[in-house]
Amino acid sequence: MAFSDRLKELRQRENMTQAEFAAALGVTSRAIIYYETGQRIPKDMVFYKKVSEQFKMPLESLLNEREEFVANAYAEGGVVEMRKAEALVAEAGALFAGGSLSDEDKDAVFYALQEAYWFAKTENKKKYAKKRGKQ
Repeated sequence: MAFSDRLKELRQRENMTQAEFAAALGVTSRAIIYYETGQRIPKDMVFYKKVSEQFKMPLESLLNEREEFVANAYAEGGVVEMRKAEALVAEAGALFAGGSLSDEDKDAVFYALQEAYWFAKTENKKKYAKKRGKQ
């Protein structure tokens, strides 16, 4: 189940309107509409943490690993990095489709891809900082 569906389900379970839900989380009703329809994702992990704290639930129950990775990419580098992360996840997903890898092996591959992505991003920041004389 996607984050958007989990968010809507949580709101409905609490018998809250979108406006009440938004007020409880400190965002606008429009933001809740976008999040519930999957048109947008929260800009940083703070929103996800607010939801988990407000409704006394573990953060892991809100986001799957893919969504957490994409959300972190968005928080780190905006829409451009989010799209790169989504593409990476989609390509990795194609590797797993119909394959015979165990769930443990799939997790290992996904974690390795995440580490490679963040390592490359960090190295690129260093490289371009040197070129601009900012290091």
